[in-house]
Amino acid sequence: MNNYRVSFYKDLLNSDGHSFKCLQRQVDIQSDGPSEALVLAERLVDNERLNADCVEVMHLAGGQHEFEHPSSHSLAPSKPAWNRVA
Repeated sequence: MNNYRVSFYKDLLNSDGHSFKCLQRQVDIQSDGPSEALVLAERLVDNERLNADCVEVMHLAGGQHEFEHPSSHSLAPSKPAWNRVA
């Protein structure tokens, strides 16, 4: 089993009109892989209420966090989404 941190973000605009990711919810999950961690986290988080635009899955190893290149994962059909998996 591996430890993963799954973060749900909403894309918002600041006062200058620039887009930024706002963290809505973050959960730590133990699973065999990043895909399973995402599925388990989505069961724990009420994404209908959050209406997250993107999700990030991070492998937690010895206190160090490492990212791979982003890959797509859709949370809602009309919203762009991405995740980072290590």
